[in-house]
Amino acid sequence: MIYCPDCGTANEDDARFCDNCGRSLTDVAETRADLNPRVTGDHVDHDGRLIADDGLPVGEDLDGLPGGERLIWRGRPHWLWSPRKSLTERYKLTNQRLIVEHGFISRRTDEVDLFRVDDVGVTQGLFARIAGYGNVFIASSDRSALTRNLTNVDDPDRVKDLIREAARQERQRRRVLLREDV
Repeated sequence: MIYCPDCGTANEDDARFCDNCGRSLTDVAETRADLNPRVTGDHVDHDGRLIADDGLPVGEDLDGLPGGERLIWRGRPHWLWSPRKSLTERYKLTNQRLIVEHGFISRRTDEVDLFRVDDVGVTQGLFARIAGYGNVFIASSDRSALTRNLTNVDDPDRVKDLIREAARQERQRRRVLLREDV
C-alpha cells in the first residue's frame, strides 16, 4: 500500500494518483523504490534463499525484521582435533555479532559486537593445513573479551574473511571509525 502524504489515504501499490484527493503519487513510489532497492545479479536456490557469489545462502533471518540480524556462518570445533570442544562449543556469526556458546549441560554464551572487532587472524599447524582446519583469533575492543579464539574450525581463511567483511559492514552501518582511521 502507498499512503498519500497529503491526506493519508491508503492506495494500491501501482496507483499513480490518490483515490481520495487526486494527488500524484509518482514521487512517493520513487522514494519507496529507493528505500527498498531490488537485488540484481543474485541467484535464488530452490527454497527461495538468496545465493551469494560463493554459492552459499546469504543467511537465515534471526529476528524477523527487515534489514535485521541474519546468520552468516555457523560452526564448531572439529571432532578429530578437539573432541571435547566439539561437544561443548558452538560458534555463530551474524551480521551484527559473534556468538560463542560454551557448555554441554549448563551453558554460557559470550558475544562480541562486530563493530568492536579490531583484527582477525588464522593460525594453522602442518596437519591442520593439510586437513583444512585451523584456529581463528579475533582481537576486539570489547572489555569482556579482548581476544576470542575459534578453535579448529573448517576452512579458517573463509571464516576470517567473513568476520572481517561483516565487521567492516557493521562499522559502516553504525558509522563507527577506528582510532587509526581518525
